Amino acid sequence: MHPLLAERRWILYGLAWTPVCALLAYFQVRSGAGNWLASLLTAAPLSAFYAAICLTPWFLCRRNPLSERSAVTIVVTSVAASLAAAAIWAAFAQLILDGGIGWLWAGGVLLYLLSITFHYLLSELEALRASREREMQSVMMAREAELKALRQQVNPHFLFNSLNSISALTSIDRERARRMCVQLADFFRLSLAIGDRRLIPVSEELALARHYLAIEQVRFAERLRVEERVEPAALAVLVPPLLMQPLIENAVKHGIAQMIEGGVVRIFVATGENDLMLAVENRYDPESPAPRGAGVGLENVRRRLAAVYGGGARLEARAANSMYRAEIRLLKKGAGT
Repeated sequence: MHPLLAERRWILYGLAWTPVCALLAYFQVRSGAGNWLASLLTAAPLSAFYAAICLTPWFLCRRNPLSERSAVTIVVTSVAASLAAAAIWAAFAQLILDGGIGWLWAGGVLLYLLSITFHYLLSELEALRASREREMQSVMMAREAELKALRQQVNPHFLFNSLNSISALTSIDRERARRMCVQLADFFRLSLAIGDRRLIPVSEELALARHYLAIEQVRFAERLRVEERVEPAALAVLVPPLLMQPLIENAVKHGIAQMIEGGVVRIFVATGENDLMLAVENRYDPESPAPRGAGVGLENVRRRLAAVYGGGARLEARAANSMYRAEIRLLKKGAGT
């Protein structure tokens, strides 16, 4: 479809021909062909007819793009088309006017050449817009592919740690190992229910976190305690699935598991007017060596946040006075967005 006929652009195109119609009427009045009303009634169909003819350069420009044709070819083709279009307009005018249409033919050549110039500009702008759309689509597809790959890393990483815990329990307490297997199955059942959803409510994210902590509480018993401070208004806000999982996993694996007396994992969820805060806090032993793989989960979260929010989200992790806190702040994508 011609771009000037789409999305009501034809209205603007028609208005652009209003001065041409007025000039035709003016020349007729000056030549004594009639009064203003009669001249306008004659000029209107003439202008409308040539306005339709001046849409044809769009197809000429697409057939002879600037990037593929020489300047000589474009000039010769444009001049020939302008002469032909003006001749057709003059022939149509001959049916309406009594004579003296030489000036009309000359003006038609000029108008058609201007139309060709305009359509070449429009063609280049359309090509640039299409190129940018393809580039944006390519970037979005690459980002979605990266996000999907990062998301798929979460479950294997968690499964590896959970299976290690079950393996350790089988030689100590088979009943607790069995319970942990059941909890693990429930966790993955809930994870599969999420499927490939890009965003889920905070309420579902917390449900996943609670399932994970239930698994770890089978292993650590009274050594692992959980406290939540969740604002009800934040439960409907949408976040990427399993976003808090690596934070909580780090709190357990690199904090609680390294302390003989265990400790408390605190979960904070708060919402402001435009942003959401998710945080996990735990005590840790500053003298214990950093386990292998430390920081992998947090880096995964940072990359996922960058893929979904760009610069609209951040993850900050800080340790002070034997207390470790990982905090996510992101722009809200409310329910239904």
